[in-house]
Amino acid sequence: MPLLVVFAVGFVEIWFAVPTGLALGLPWPVVWCLTASGSLVSTTIVAFGGDALRYRLTHRGGKEPTQRKGRIYEVWLRYGVPGWGLVSPLFMTPPMGTGVALLLGAQRRPLIMWMFAGVLLWTTILVAAGLIGLGIIETIH
Repeated sequence: MPLLVVFAVGFVEIWFAVPTGLALGLPWPVVWCLTASGSLVSTTIVAFGGDALRYRLTHRGGKEPTQRKGRIYEVWLRYGVPGWGLVSPLFMTPPMGTGVALLLGAQRRPLIMWMFAGVLLWTTILVAAGLIGLGIIETIH
């Protein structure tokens, strides 16, 4: 049951899945695998189901898409798909980051590749930070 919980939480958010898995006493490689796989599955689902969603959101009420502007769009223009894929898991859930990138016009294949890289990067960083934190707590007690 704890395995399914960590996978399900990772499906939605890696920031909660790692501490959940470590708190449940799972070994860190298992936590890493379940968190990453849950997030990669949800990112893939959004990437392949996102075309219809993108069209519906950008063509609301039969209107053509409005001009894009704002801070997120500026980040998008500056760093593109590679930057977005590596950084968006830090600021939002990976499925949400994938959806936003699709709305901004990302091509599916490079987006999936860079989102996977970002998920693996941040999952690794979070597991390492969690292990360091647990080590500090153990030395205090």
